[in-house]
Amino acid sequence: MIRLSILCIVFTMAVYLDCTAQIPLVPYDSLVVSQNGIPLSNPWAGGLNSPQFSEIDLNNDGFKDLVAFERNFFGSVKTFINQGISGQSGYVHAPEYQTIFPKMSNWMLLRDYNCDGREDIFTSVPGGIAVYRNDVAPDGSIRFTRISNLLQTIDLSGNTIPLYVPVSDIPAIADIGGDGALDILSFNLIGNAVEYHRNKSIDLNGHCDELLFEIESACWGYFSEANNNNTLTLFDTCSGNMAANSNRQRHPGSTLLALDLYGNGLKDLLLSDINFNQVVRLSNSGSAAEASMTEQFTGFPENSNPVDITVFPAAYHLDVDNDGLEDLLFAPNNPNTSENHNNVWFYKNEGTASLPEFVFQQTDFLLDGMIDLGERSFPAFVDTDGDGLLDIVAGSYGYFESAGTYSSRLMLLQNAGTPDKPAFEIVSDDYARLSVYGFQGVYPCFGDIDGDGDMDMLVGDEEGRLHLFTNQAGPGEPADFVLTHPNYFDIDVGQSAKPQLVDVNDNGLPDLLIGERSGAIRFFENVGTVTKAVFNQQATHTNFGNINVLPDGFTGYSAPFLTTDSLGKPILYVGSEQGYLYLYNNIQNNLGGSFNLVDSLYLHGVNITPNGADISNDGKMELVYGQFAGGISLLKSGSPFFYHLEESLSTVGKMKLYPNPASDVLTVEVPESMRNGTISINIMTVQGLTIHEQTLIVRDQLIKLNLDNMMPGLYIIFLEGQSRPYFQKFLKR
Repeated sequence: MIRLSILCIVFTMAVYLDCTAQIPLVPYDSLVVSQNGIPLSNPWAGGLNSPQFSEIDLNNDGFKDLVAFERNFFGSVKTFINQGISGQSGYVHAPEYQTIFPKMSNWMLLRDYNCDGREDIFTSVPGGIAVYRNDVAPDGSIRFTRISNLLQTIDLSGNTIPLYVPVSDIPAIADIGGDGALDILSFNLIGNAVEYHRNKSIDLNGHCDELLFEIESACWGYFSEANNNNTLTLFDTCSGNMAANSNRQRHPGSTLLALDLYGNGLKDLLLSDINFNQVVRLSNSGSAAEASMTEQFTGFPENSNPVDITVFPAAYHLDVDNDGLEDLLFAPNNPNTSENHNNVWFYKNEGTASLPEFVFQQTDFLLDGMIDLGERSFPAFVDTDGDGLLDIVAGSYGYFESAGTYSSRLMLLQNAGTPDKPAFEIVSDDYARLSVYGFQGVYPCFGDIDGDGDMDMLVGDEEGRLHLFTNQAGPGEPADFVLTHPNYFDIDVGQSAKPQLVDVNDNGLPDLLIGERSGAIRFFENVGTVTKAVFNQQATHTNFGNINVLPDGFTGYSAPFLTTDSLGKPILYVGSEQGYLYLYNNIQNNLGGSFNLVDSLYLHGVNITPNGADISNDGKMELVYGQFAGGISLLKSGSPFFYHLEESLSTVGKMKLYPNPASDVLTVEVPESMRNGTISINIMTVQGLTIHEQTLIVRDQLIKLNLDNMMPGLYIIFLEGQSRPYFQKFLKR
């Protein structure tokens, strides 16, 4: 690929150029997916299980965009651009902005601590809170700078200690005291009361751009929490507003949201606990100097459908419909035992800013525009209806039904497009009626097991076993999968069998590669015939390629996809629990040896499960992948992600653009060496997402490009032809 080789040269020559990955794949969010004939707004966004919502202007257009941080130890970020329609909620998945966020875990809230109008990051670290400041990079984009590894506070004895927040909790970060500085409320370390960490920045220095905390109250609001339920005791002095009784242990997790519900300038609380489905409202009748919670109500909001999310709902206060009033979103704060679909509840503020009235709207905010299979999705390309177009069959660990109970089934996305322009329609969420078998986890792969010319289906499950569904239809007919061999050849890989049927040893027979929970890949050679596959119970290689994606102290959840490169040589993609997609080569004639790790790509998700095919008929592979949050995402061939391109321009080639900044039309002055020839034009974001591609024959000196459909922001344009490539940046107003 010419462009890739050129960019690799650029990376070598530019000292300050940072390339995060060189697997040449970029998001492919533009491919249409419909349900009941209606296109989904964000089909490939990847799903949401335990999202934590915050607002920030990502593209400098004056509208607050939406960031969803997916709670997990390997926490991930999804970014959505606000379409800016007054009175309407409309967000478009914009994965190019996800790369600006640092790696985080457990919880993240965006709050403006230094009063510059730009939201900063507060996030969990062992023992407390880290803070990243939102800075303006030289190119105008956002750059987060870590300014605190562990926030400090002064305790009631005058000692400086870490500002503690349990990793299971979400603190309230708001101006509690009414002085303009951000304060923090959090449950204390060994009790059941809330500590008020007051920010003394304005008191001490007269400005709000520092984080100088002091515990002003160890029992803020004078309430305490019961030992084994979500009952609260009001008017609890907590031993004279000192530390709460250390003999009483609170629940293992709570979330707090501080907001003014009554227009009196005082912060009330919305509180939830890890073992309960409801949200408790606490009303503050005290003062700014001394809060006092005098009323509690379980089942908020009482004037509308109360929140009822299994389990541990957390509240987020933000304007999601552009009417100038802050609404409420609720989502579970536990990624393992909570609702994993239809789990983002939206309450619109139909009152005023000072006297809000929150009215229930829907349980599937954002999710109604996504492909969502609950948890740990696993997609595969296959032609299910014999029309010659590749469809997508996706399984998953399942849809949450109750604690420990999931409904595992297959979703069929039928390709209703053309050979050159695929488009998918969700036609079934229980394809082949797999739900009747009660498997825990269904992870499908396809291959011709019996040599009759059609694709059979092999399904892995969470218990590490395989089940063969033989296709009873003939070649070219809609598939008819029938379970013929449960516990296929008694193969058992332990847990979470993620299979692929593929000819590994190039002998014309479909072999088996299986990923599993421990992070290794197992290779089972087919020792049968074309008409009857036979596999030994024990793997031919238990650690295929000496690959293991298991990080120290965790699980790996490997998911293999073996294919070939443009030269026909085998390459192996491997998904992992941590969110990385790994690429290996040195496979041919080396099945018993160690493969070579070419590179990796971080995909801003967890439990990545890849599968690929050329669905656009352009000779290039598209890669579909599932993830823990239950959605599926799509990648296509494209330039690697990159930053700081300015340093490399002089080493490659500069071209003239005007006007720059541009509003509607950008004029490109074609370098003389490219005139009277065929060139390709590519426009991408600074994060590496290609948004425009075209090829044309150039006969004139000038090319005019229409920018009407582009969002404001910084972009890079490059030209390729027979001569060297040319790059330049431009700003769209």
